Amino acid sequence: MKRGGLWLVVFVLTLGLFFGVAALYRLRISRGDVFPEYSSLRADPLGLRALHDAALLLPERDVVRWMRPIERLQAGPGSLVFVVGLQENSEAGLNEEDWTALDRLAIEGARVVVAWHAEAAQPNDNRRMLEIRADPWLLPDEKTTGEKSAKPDASQKSSKASAEPPARSPHLATQHERRWGFRLGRRELVQHNGEADAVKGGQAHATWPAKLTSWRSDLFFMPRSGDGWRVLYRRGTEPVMMDCARGKGSVTVLADSFVLSNEAVQRERATPVLAALFGDSKRIVFVETHLGIEVESGVAVLARRYGLGGAALIALVLAGLWIWRSATPLTPILEEDEEVRITVAPTAGLEALLRRAVAPEKLFSSCVDAWRPSATAGDQRRLVGAPPPENETDPVAAYNTTTRTLSPKRIP
Repeated sequence: MKRGGLWLVVFVLTLGLFFGVAALYRLRISRGDVFPEYSSLRADPLGLRALHDAALLLPERDVVRWMRPIERLQAGPGSLVFVVGLQENSEAGLNEEDWTALDRLAIEGARVVVAWHAEAAQPNDNRRMLEIRADPWLLPDEKTTGEKSAKPDASQKSSKASAEPPARSPHLATQHERRWGFRLGRRELVQHNGEADAVKGGQAHATWPAKLTSWRSDLFFMPRSGDGWRVLYRRGTEPVMMDCARGKGSVTVLADSFVLSNEAVQRERATPVLAALFGDSKRIVFVETHLGIEVESGVAVLARRYGLGGAALIALVLAGLWIWRSATPLTPILEEDEEVRITVAPTAGLEALLRRAVAPEKLFSSCVDAWRPSATAGDQRRLVGAPPPENETDPVAAYNTTTRTLSPKRIP
């Protein structure tokens, strides 16, 4: 195979590989399984795509996916904010600024729905729950362990030593406790014979189903008394879904995100619960930031946003053609005879210049005119006295005649 044909095959294979990878990427994106669990971009059973698309069908609703820092989110009265798929012991999730932003949204009038990822109980959870229940509650205006208070003097230490509560355990969810007045616990939730996973509480809406099946999370809430939490569903004896008023809005927390997932919407849809969550909200926000999905900035993002993918592909094709053209010419190369040799005489340039500038019949006279300024007086006298050449149109014959005339020795 010739070199040009080989480069063409390589280019076609590279282009095919590019199209194959692009097609595979589009397929994965359409299915959504490249995104984290409980993302509204995910269309498989572990995503929230069905809930998002159903909200788009509601009339006069503004549905958005939030992929920027939560503290930049603005959602006033009539807004619904979903934060789904939180994990208790994961480093990723909500930090202190995020909890502050969610609390601000609720106070300003939004309905904030926070749901945790289902977690199974661990062997040491029962002892851990006993420690958490024995630990005293902090009032909302008390400082956390990370803030240092002023040191009392020696007289105050002795008088207040017995009144100070024991130190807080490091595993407590400080943000839950200080801002919204509940703790998140985990232990094996015992079910009685014939009892569903989650049973409706006495403060739930009358139209809600009495049982929510497929509740598999061992997480539960420990609300602080007097903070206005209403228990909507229990698993065993522990609250797993509850809500309360917060400023002009409200907060709803779920210990399992399954009820909002695509699988639940298709197979075990709790329509009254979902309808009560949506209510008459005009703006519905699905937060994706805590799942690690953040919007990017740059030239490539702008190109995708304004549909310049085709232009980029054309530029790539042109670049490939240019590389191909630089590597090998498009016209066929003629095979050279090995015996052909190119020789150039030393006087070839002068001969070519004389042929273009001086006519053959004027070559001798032009040479004589160029010679006269440098000739001696004797040569010029001999040349004037000598008879002219017989044929000046023949430069060689005229040159030989003039040479014999100028030579001091007569040449026969």
